Amino acid sequence: MRGVSEAGERRPEGSYVQYLAVLPFYRQAFMEVLEERLGRDLVTFAGPRQLDASVKTGVDRHLYRPLRNVSLGGKALVQLGGWRAALRAESAVLDLNPRSITSWLLLSCRRLTRRRTLLWGHLNPRAGAGSRSSSLREAMRRLGDGTVLYGYDSVREARALNPRVRVWVAPNALYRENAMRPATMVGTSRRYIYVGRLVQSKKVDLLVRALAEPRLRAVGMELDLVGDGPMRNQLSQLAVDLGVEDRLTFHGSVTDVETLHGLYRSAVCAVSPGYAGLSVTQSLGFGVPILVARDEPHAPEIELRHLGGVTFFDSDSSESLAEALETVMDRQELQDREDLAARVRVAYSAERMADGVVRALQNVPQELDEDGWPA
Repeated sequence: MRGVSEAGERRPEGSYVQYLAVLPFYRQAFMEVLEERLGRDLVTFAGPRQLDASVKTGVDRHLYRPLRNVSLGGKALVQLGGWRAALRAESAVLDLNPRSITSWLLLSCRRLTRRRTLLWGHLNPRAGAGSRSSSLREAMRRLGDGTVLYGYDSVREARALNPRVRVWVAPNALYRENAMRPATMVGTSRRYIYVGRLVQSKKVDLLVRALAEPRLRAVGMELDLVGDGPMRNQLSQLAVDLGVEDRLTFHGSVTDVETLHGLYRSAVCAVSPGYAGLSVTQSLGFGVPILVARDEPHAPEIELRHLGGVTFFDSDSSESLAEALETVMDRQELQDREDLAARVRVAYSAERMADGVVRALQNVPQELDEDGWPA
């Protein structure tokens, strides 16, 4: 029931607070479920954009209260507004991000006043566990009362690093369970799909170059690029230079679930030529296999490989990628998209993500096995 605790008592508005740098559009379903579960008990604050200006808040305005984000030379973040609510809340969730000066300040003040604080984020930065930032993250965790992680595979490591700090998982999900339907193909296809930002770290140019490989020219492979970013014009020119522009379609940014579902239905598989993140969650959630570069600093979502549907190819090799694309095309009739979507739906829905945050705020344990996955 909205506004009522587990014990049946009504809490004051804002008993729980989320104080976050940003709430991108793909947090919409998660935030809707949180509102349904906690109602006025929870107040969420978020700024307009991350230090990486391409990551912007995009959820419905009624789901959060806006903050002012101030970048300090692109190296650190200060957030203005909502401090009183964040300091007074019974339980608060802050970003597990050492570059957020505000997270450090709120965390320290809440520790002094003995108020319960959770840190939410990745256990380690993309640079890995040995980086300086990783030690700072661990220092933040020691000051807090618990950690909410984005991925299940991080649980065992987090427990080993500090057994005192309790751990919950809010898997980096995109959609509600009922939206994670298998994107079943009708017949066979020669189309492939990339969904994500068009930025250098995603190495989308490698995928365009693969289009020009002789084995894929011969079968007439076609590619849908869904997303936008600073490399769009460069990729368009590359396609012209390679003579593959007639087999490449730019769709721009697409966020509507039904439209995306339709695009995935026509694809043999998805591709992540650079570092992989939410594209893995999205593709596998629709039951569509994905090809992923082997040696990249992938986000925790790569743990979904345990559920199947992920095939690796040699990083930075258009030839290896072309070979993998051809192999998937030849075997497309063997795909069981319904089974794959069902397995992902159990572990990576917006409902599961919200459940992790709610349980952390209410200090209720999750049922996780010794490896950190749902029991």
